[in-house]
Amino acid sequence: MFSNSVYSQGILDWKAHTSFRSIIGIVQDADERIWISTEGGIAIFEDSTLIKTLTIVEGLSRLSSTSIEYDQMSNSIFVGYIDGMIDKINVENHEIQQIEDINRNTVFSSKSINKLLVSDDLLFVGTDFGIVEYDINSLLVRNSYLKLGDFDIGTGINDLAIIGSELYVATEQGISFSELDGNYAESDWQNYDETSGLGEGSIQSLGYFNDSIVATSTSENYKLENDSWVINNTFTNNLILEYIQQGSKSIALAERNVFIEENSSVSVQFISNKIATSVNSSANGRTIFGTLNNGFGLVNETNSGTNFIVPIGPYQNFFQGLNFDNGTLISSSSQKSSGNGNIDRGKGYYIYNGNVWKSINAYTEEELNTKRYQQAFTSLVTEQYYYFGSWGRGISRFSKETEEVVVFDETNTTIRGWSGAALDYPVMIGLQEDSNGDIWTVSRFAEIPLYRQSPGDEDWQAFNESNYVSSSDLYEGLFIDSFDLKWIPLQNQSASGTGLLILDTKDSSDENDDVGVKLQTGSTNGNLPDNKVNAIIQDKNGEVWIGTERGIAKFIFPELIVDGSVQERTAQWLINEDTSAVSRFLLRDINVSVMAVNTANEKWVGSSNQGIWVLNPEGSKILKRFTEANSPLFSNNIISIAINDVTGEVYIATDVGLISYQDVPQRAVSKMDELKVFPNPFSYEKNNQIYIEGLSDESTIKVLGADGTVVNRFETIGGRVTWDARDYSGAKLGSGVYFIVAVDSEGSSKGVGKIIIVR
Repeated sequence: MFSNSVYSQGILDWKAHTSFRSIIGIVQDADERIWISTEGGIAIFEDSTLIKTLTIVEGLSRLSSTSIEYDQMSNSIFVGYIDGMIDKINVENHEIQQIEDINRNTVFSSKSINKLLVSDDLLFVGTDFGIVEYDINSLLVRNSYLKLGDFDIGTGINDLAIIGSELYVATEQGISFSELDGNYAESDWQNYDETSGLGEGSIQSLGYFNDSIVATSTSENYKLENDSWVINNTFTNNLILEYIQQGSKSIALAERNVFIEENSSVSVQFISNKIATSVNSSANGRTIFGTLNNGFGLVNETNSGTNFIVPIGPYQNFFQGLNFDNGTLISSSSQKSSGNGNIDRGKGYYIYNGNVWKSINAYTEEELNTKRYQQAFTSLVTEQYYYFGSWGRGISRFSKETEEVVVFDETNTTIRGWSGAALDYPVMIGLQEDSNGDIWTVSRFAEIPLYRQSPGDEDWQAFNESNYVSSSDLYEGLFIDSFDLKWIPLQNQSASGTGLLILDTKDSSDENDDVGVKLQTGSTNGNLPDNKVNAIIQDKNGEVWIGTERGIAKFIFPELIVDGSVQERTAQWLINEDTSAVSRFLLRDINVSVMAVNTANEKWVGSSNQGIWVLNPEGSKILKRFTEANSPLFSNNIISIAINDVTGEVYIATDVGLISYQDVPQRAVSKMDELKVFPNPFSYEKNNQIYIEGLSDESTIKVLGADGTVVNRFETIGGRVTWDARDYSGAKLGSGVYFIVAVDSEGSSKGVGKIIIVR
């Protein structure tokens, strides 16, 4: 299906993996380069060729913008955001300068920048509370206009347009306009509202078309005639999203049509199977429009055709249920409904080999379209297949060899959905494989919640809810450990946690021989930190760790839980090795959303609102901490984490997009030989760490001077480690050549490397 190549990035570097298909705004610079603002950042094109992308990693304030504008005099792109931030981007070198005045404003809670408009050396910023005027040269605020005529103070601005010698403003209460003369006091504005012919509803866009001033509300198109607004039938039933003027040409964009007027002649370009979002036109007459899911279209006005450019990358900017298959990333999209069927149909799943994204959804795969499969959010890797569970549409199975796609749901299997009226709505909350290669899944809140399928089968064996839980307990997930025990988080109908079921199904073909135990909070009943369990993993030592709504705990001997004593069933909370810490327990009060284990047995812990912690193997110390504030992490709301053991890359799905971090630990080699040691030479002035690659799973490393003296010795886990280039006492070493000798834990494999150190 794919080549086995993998993407490599610098150690400790971050890389964005976002979608640029959903376009918010478009501008063209003086050299006709196309700049598109999208849900996944900024993408820059020369004609149809992508030349650059910009995300938070490169310095943008956010991924998703609300407005974009080009200023030719300063040769800059201005980008506005929902939180009031503005980025100024140098067109030539792509340096980004952040403008924070509106973001820092404490008078208004809603600060979204809805429209940017350049006029000479001024930048007009339409916000949720009025207009802010900037001097483009100094980037200082010149003035703010919060009351436009008779409209309420702080009225939200949706659009700005210069028409002739006047500045027109589309607001939540109607339309305001003033002479473009620098005087914008309250009394300088004139207003149009319902008394002027505008119907109810906020005015969303305005401009000039076919010799008339025009505007569109949330429900109707209007044009100005004899100082009154009348219904505009030029566009039939199409509500106009955006109006632009380019020389003698006027353009109006609707979701399905582009209307172009020149010399009093109006032409219409139908947008087949696409939904338009924004439009732009350049001095050379080129018209471009962005779409919701399909990139941008270049309009050919001579033959009424459109050439669509779809940026490479994932289909949408939603990711959940990350997994790795020997260096290949698989990911579901999202369980959440956007309320827009055109967006939700694209929420299928992805397969990424490090170079190419394969997006499989109802738009790209007929089986998923026929089955109305969408909103995939869980995944599983097996030897032959990838499985993806969806929110209400069953399970999709993808064959790695043939790429055949099959959907299992209530129409063709025993799988059923929610108890009661939603039996035809199977939410597949868990997908796991046991040691026999059988696939297990949980149908959320279902009367018959647990199912098993042998590889290649077409139906699923159903298991009734266990007798070890109460009638109010509902299955909310599934994890299978190395002993084939099923760990099933429990909730009630109101989604409050009710504990954790550990089930031993013994002979899988016999539903009557199952044994289990239910654990909850309380020192004699499991000692869980909280009854709502959100994440379960098993580490390299066989310990099972659980992440809850209030902290983390682990079970040292999970194989003894079902048949053992109260002691074996008692969860151990993480003890903080820092005795001066406020709490004795490490991460006691965090709401854990996801956990993952790397090759060094370190634990990556994601939360629903506080970012990420990386813990040492014992769980007694925080090794790293990542948040929006101290890293390029897109959001502190962490949805999923998966680690590519081959390269050491950590992929992190947030609620706004996917990002990866190149960590140090990576998969160990089966037999050591020549070690890779870098940077080489190493300079204390330029470098902080020396990286040693090509190690066995457990190794002892000795650092020898040129005379054979051992200057340092340490133990390692995993295929790549760091060394601070210091001796036993922590002192810097003298300049010279040093030899790195690694021996595995059994003494059967040895690796050698050397490093030049410059003092």
